[in-house]
Amino acid sequence: MSNSKKSPVKSRWRLLVLLVVLLIIFAQSIGVPVAAHTAAPVKATETQQRLTTAERNTALTQLAKVLAEHYVLPERAAQLALALLQAEAAGRFHHLQSKQQLVDEVGHWLRSVGKDGHLGLELTQNYGEVTYIRHETEEKRRNNFAFEKLEIMPGNIGYLKLNKFVQADAAFDVAAQALQFLSRTDALIIDLRESAGGSPELVRYLLSFFVPAETLLWQLESRSTNQPEDIRAQVVLQKQLQMPLYVLQSANQVSAAEFFSYALQQQGRATVIGETSAGLAHYTGAMAVTDWLFVRIPLARPVFPQSGDNFEQRGVVPDVQVPAVQALQQALALTQQRRVN
Repeated sequence: MSNSKKSPVKSRWRLLVLLVVLLIIFAQSIGVPVAAHTAAPVKATETQQRLTTAERNTALTQLAKVLAEHYVLPERAAQLALALLQAEAAGRFHHLQSKQQLVDEVGHWLRSVGKDGHLGLELTQNYGEVTYIRHETEEKRRNNFAFEKLEIMPGNIGYLKLNKFVQADAAFDVAAQALQFLSRTDALIIDLRESAGGSPELVRYLLSFFVPAETLLWQLESRSTNQPEDIRAQVVLQKQLQMPLYVLQSANQVSAAEFFSYALQQQGRATVIGETSAGLAHYTGAMAVTDWLFVRIPLARPVFPQSGDNFEQRGVVPDVQVPAVQALQQALALTQQRRVN
């Protein structure tokens, strides 16, 4: 049913966006005055180049524009962009002398003020391009596409430890082979306690082994489309796995790993054991800010059909709440209890 009256919420954030745009135009036309104090000189390196006042002002003004126009939640986008412009005008970032300082300090400021751990800045030269895929340095997330351990435990209990949902074609092959190896177990434990998130597409693929094909997993809402996109389970070559499933999680578990836990929990397909996770639910992309800076920015919001919501800023609440270090022991106890009953 159509309604000619505008929503008060939409009207409010549109006014905020307009205000931000006007402030951006004003800032670009006059620049922002240099702070009275001068920090000690910083020795420039390849990743720590000297930052001029003009570069800082341009970067933060353009960053405010990108946030206002593209951040997934329009009202929060306008508020965050406005706060950034006000902070720059007040001299909050005038002490910055290198581009790496800007990346570190403004990135931290964005995550703190925006209450969104997905927000962050990167130097383009460190990646060679603007990309949403992060460089991994930890061996446990680089080796074997983060599939760290595969085991058949006593009692025919399968165990899989996965430390990231890596965005790579070969990761899908490793996932399929791992689940084929575990397909004849009587119960399966998937350990995500050290998972750093990653690819929603690999999440979707793995979920497809545990729920019927075409099951609606979640819908994806964004500012760029009028209709949500359905994310459904795929048809996989292997048969659907029916064994009892336990997912281990920790308070540090983020993003894609949370999708996996939450989707299975919502479908009633798994028992989640451990601690409430970090609460980073939004799909994140990457957008250029200047020719040397880009921002990692949430661009889409998932909505799960059972809850009508997601786990953003709340985390995935486990079915069985125990300290993360005790989660595996608890899962094994539950498998033993199931066999006895």
